Amino acid sequence: MKIKMHGIPAALLASAAFLGACSSEAPTVPQSSAAASVPMAESTDVGGRVGMVYRANNVNAKQYTRFIIEPVQVYRGSDANFGDATEQQKQEMAKFMQSELVRAMAGRVTTAPGANVARVKVTLAGLEGNTPVVATASRILPVGLVANAAQSARGEPGSFTGSVTYVAEVTDSQSGRPIVVAVQKRSPDAMDIGATFSSVDAQKAAITSVAEAFRKKVDEIQSASGAPRS
Repeated sequence: MKIKMHGIPAALLASAAFLGACSSEAPTVPQSSAAASVPMAESTDVGGRVGMVYRANNVNAKQYTRFIIEPVQVYRGSDANFGDATEQQKQEMAKFMQSELVRAMAGRVTTAPGANVARVKVTLAGLEGNTPVVATASRILPVGLVANAAQSARGEPGSFTGSVTYVAEVTDSQSGRPIVVAVQKRSPDAMDIGATFSSVDAQKAAITSVAEAFRKKVDEIQSASGAPRS
C-alpha cells in the first residue's frame, strides 16, 4: 500500500509527542452513567492505561472465576462523544466489543448467576477517528517514528490515532453489588501501523486491546491467588 506524504508539514509530525502525552490523560466520567454514582479515582491499573476506577472494599476478587458478559450498550447521554459516527457504526462497534470480550474470556463465560460468577456490563461512550494520512505518516517518517516508539514503550497512545471511550461495570451476579467500575479512553498501541489506515481499524484495535487487558487482569488475579484459571 502506497501512502502519499506530500504536503504534510514537518511541524505537524513533530507535535506527535505532545499530542500523545495529552491523550494519556484520564477520561471524563460520563455524567449519566453508572460510573457517576460511585467515587472514582484516577488509576493506571486499567489495562496499563490511565483511567478512572472505583473498587469496592472487602471484596475477594479471586472468587470470581466465571463471567456473564452482557451485550455492550451505546451510551446515550448528552456528553457522549461519537464524532461523526452513524448509529449503525456505533451499533457495529458495540457488537464487535461484545464478541471480543466473549472471545478473550473463552472458557470462563457463563449465562447462569452463581457464587463464583461476576456480571460484566460495558457501555460504549465515545468514538474518535484517525487524522487521515497523518496518522500513518507519523509512524513512518523519522520525526514521528521516534516519538511514537517512545509512546509505545511507555504503554501510551500514539499520535493522530482514533480511540474508544467506555464504561465497564463488574458486579456480583447474585447480589448486584459493584465490584469494579472503570472509565477509560483507549487507543491502539502507538506502533500499530495497521491501526492507522482507517478510524475503524484504530477503534477495533483499541477494543481488542480492552478485551485482552481484561483477560490479562483476571489471569493475574487468579495466578496470584493460586486459583485455577478454567
